[in-house]
Amino acid sequence: MIRAEYLRFMQTLGNEASSVNVKKIANIVLENIDTLIPLTTRQGQRIQSIVPLAQANWSTINTKAPAPTENDIEKSFSFNKITKLITGPFRGFAKKEEFDLNSLLVLIYGPNGTGKSSFCEALEHALLGNVADAESKRFRNQDDYLKNAHTNSYVKPTILGTNNHGEEVPIQPNDALYRFCFVEKNRIDSFSRIAAHAPAKQTELISTLFGLESFNEFVRNFSPEIDDKYIDLLGVKANQLRLKQQSLAGSQLLLKENKSALQLLVAEEIEFSKNYNPGLKLRQVIADINGDADNLGKIKQIETELLQPVATKSGLSIVKLNELLQTITTSQAELTVKQQELVNASQQISFQQLYEAVVQLQLADPDHCPACKTPIEQVTINPYTNASDELNKLQHLSALQQRIQQLNNIFNQTIINISQIVNSACARFSQNPLHGFVVATPTQANIAWWNSLHEKMADGFTPWQHIDSQVKQLEQSDLSIDQLSQQRVVKQQELVRLRGLADQIIRLQTQRQTIVQAIKSAENDIATFAIKNEKLIAEVKLEKATLVENMTISSAYSTFVSRLNAYRKGLPQKLVSDLGELVVSLYNSFNRNDSPHELLASVQLPLSQNQRLKVSFTNEPTKYFDALHILSEGHIRCIGLAILLAKNIKERCPLLIFDDPVNAIDDEHRESIRRTLFEDDFFKGSQIILACHGEEFFKDIQNLLTVKQAKESNTFSFLPKIEEQHIRVDFNCSPRNYIITARNHLELMEIRDALAKSRQALESLTKGKLWQYVHKHGDGNLSIKLRTAKAPIELRNLSDQLKSKISQGGFSDENKDSVLTPLNHLLLAGRNGESREWHYLNKGTHEEVDRAEFDRNTVHQIVSALEELDIAMET
Repeated sequence: MIRAEYLRFMQTLGNEASSVNVKKIANIVLENIDTLIPLTTRQGQRIQSIVPLAQANWSTINTKAPAPTENDIEKSFSFNKITKLITGPFRGFAKKEEFDLNSLLVLIYGPNGTGKSSFCEALEHALLGNVADAESKRFRNQDDYLKNAHTNSYVKPTILGTNNHGEEVPIQPNDALYRFCFVEKNRIDSFSRIAAHAPAKQTELISTLFGLESFNEFVRNFSPEIDDKYIDLLGVKANQLRLKQQSLAGSQLLLKENKSALQLLVAEEIEFSKNYNPGLKLRQVIADINGDADNLGKIKQIETELLQPVATKSGLSIVKLNELLQTITTSQAELTVKQQELVNASQQISFQQLYEAVVQLQLADPDHCPACKTPIEQVTINPYTNASDELNKLQHLSALQQRIQQLNNIFNQTIINISQIVNSACARFSQNPLHGFVVATPTQANIAWWNSLHEKMADGFTPWQHIDSQVKQLEQSDLSIDQLSQQRVVKQQELVRLRGLADQIIRLQTQRQTIVQAIKSAENDIATFAIKNEKLIAEVKLEKATLVENMTISSAYSTFVSRLNAYRKGLPQKLVSDLGELVVSLYNSFNRNDSPHELLASVQLPLSQNQRLKVSFTNEPTKYFDALHILSEGHIRCIGLAILLAKNIKERCPLLIFDDPVNAIDDEHRESIRRTLFEDDFFKGSQIILACHGEEFFKDIQNLLTVKQAKESNTFSFLPKIEEQHIRVDFNCSPRNYIITARNHLELMEIRDALAKSRQALESLTKGKLWQYVHKHGDGNLSIKLRTAKAPIELRNLSDQLKSKISQGGFSDENKDSVLTPLNHLLLAGRNGESREWHYLNKGTHEEVDRAEFDRNTVHQIVSALEELDIAMET
């Protein structure tokens, strides 16, 4: 199927002004189609297979599309009826079998698994040259699918048919011509599931209905283009040279940029030197800061100086020393005066002590005089009050004593302070004449020690003079230390500045080294490029021809895929164009028992992406509905079947092969579809080959036919396998037509069975054909009485009412006597089924013991009447 449809696509290339290169790609795909079919776009599988094929054979590939075959050119069927199929070994057939198909109707019955599909696939292979299921089941080699599993071999089936001259001729496979002869249940099933797909998928399902899903998948697995991952479009060598040339251009740009950078760097170095010392060049500045072989450098010099320790300050000053001397002199003088005042007031001190004692006694006995114990209220002067008053008058004595104590403390502390100065001076000056005045503890610094400081020593100076002199020296030394500390701060700041300059020097030196190295490298690359790449430059020249060819292949492939996809997308419209009216007629025929407003007025098939299947009904012909939304799955199946049958009719196919309609059609529509196939004029003159697994469907078809049609049809039964691994076929299977069977039983003297089949025949005729006949030519509305709610219609009652309707004067069929005569014969005068014929008919369907024998002549008359009635229904 894929190859056949692909060949039809290639015919579009041949008929149009397609480029030679596109035809080359198309021929590569055709020659390797069996290899390419299972490959997909995943990881570029198909592209990776096509590219080497194109590159290896590009100059020798055929540039023409395949010529149409004789059958394609003829476009007319070489036969009007199939007469014989010879197959085996093939699929389920382990050995050769020959089927006589020389009839306009071939009916095949068999349960599932008995080989009907192998029979239909043999027809498919013989007519089309392939089997669609082999592709859908992904058999890379179709021969593996077609082989019989037990013999591991197969022979191509052969079909014979009669041509327009009545001659039996072999029929050659022609997919284009015969593909619409087949109606498969799987395709109708897929179509009925259209509601489960997005609108974009609905168009593809038109192709699926015609068995093109494998072709669609084959086309989809072509990547839209060949990118440079799979074919060299830039030139490997040229790209290498281009990259190197880009590198060379980079070197040239790098050289230019670095030379400019060097100029800027030189200007920055000059500015740096000028800012440091206008009279020095950069190398001199570096030597001055960092040093060289002859010069330590300012950084090292300052770091060395800062490593030198700084002396500790004494903290002494002559001003403080004089302040201490003044403090001692002043406090000593005041102390002398205060002490004299205290001596002068010694009597008052005694009274003060007395008064204080009296005040303290008040706490022990406040109500009596502390001296005489006289009650307080009897004394002339209250001793306690008097003592308090006198103490208030003597308050200045307490202040005087406190001041004397304060002056002593000041004097002693000042002497201690001076002793500390002496200790500090002795600690800083060795061989100090004051060493003898050093005190170990503060208590040793007393008035005697102080007085000794003013006595002359052997050198003619007093210790105090030495103290004065040494404090002045130490104070001067402290000033020098302060100056040194300030100088260290300045040096530390200068060191920070110089280190910053040293960092700038490193940066300038690094920049210069980097720039100089880059300039040298770029100059070297430019100088040696042509020499180093001499071979590559030559290879690029040779590669140009291959590169041009690769670009041609890539461009041709993209155009090829675009054309192939356009062909695939156009298939639905091509397949169903002008089928609308015929689809509606067939659909309404399938649904003839529906109410008029449920019948279709028109149908719009989805022909392009995002279109939906739409229908309108006879009561509103201009209003369209989404078929998937409004129709049941059974009705959707009817539309699918109608499309396939319409295509068969439109193509004027002499043959319709229907594989297992029982599975494709729901129970509700089977009768109407049988009538469409075998009663209506749609397939009048067409050969129908129908295979089914439903025995009831098989039986119903034969009883829908007239006796003549049933006799002229060929029937086969496929039987379950027993031991032999081969399909068992009953080429002489029993007919399922009740009248034919009744006649056969009668001829074999099986009277009871003949009567049973006669009753079934009459039931079939009256409930089916006869009632429809009455409805067509007269009033088909009957009033039938039932014995119970679930009781079936009584055959006698139905037959009487139908006879009554036909007998009416207003019945429109002029030839009604041909129907009424055999019916009257069956209903002979007796009422309520009491006539002998009805008695026999009824008895023929029930089991009774010791019943009377049936009269063969009477049964013969019944069967003959049924045959006459059947013939009348045909006309």
